[in-house]
Order: sequence, then C-alpha cells, then structure tokens
Amino acid sequence: MKKLDQTKIEYLMSLLQRLEYGSLLITVHANEITQVEIKEKTRIAKTGTVKYEGEG
Repeated sequence: MKKLDQTKIEYLMSLLQRLEYGSLLITVHANEITQVEIKEKTRIAKTGTVKYEGEG
C-alpha cells in the first residue's frame, strides 16, 4: 500500500474529530483513497430537542 501524504491524513483526522456519532467510509482503488463518505446520526425528540446517537 502506498504511503498516505500528510494532506490526506489531516483531512481524514479533521473529519473524525468533528464526527460525534456516525460513520466514516473510506473507498480505496488501486492503493489510493478515491472517496470519503461521512454519515452523522441525530435524533429529534417530539419536544423539538436534538439528541445525538449514543447519548444516555
């Protein structure tokens, strides 16, 4: 596998740091990262408050 350049590492780390609940999907083709998808989960209660997945 090719060595990742610092720009890609910093980009992926910034996505992970902002993601509180959800998933990060990294697609690789021919040893290169070609696509990144981020999915965040939130719940909106009947009272109108927002609750992030995983909160107690």
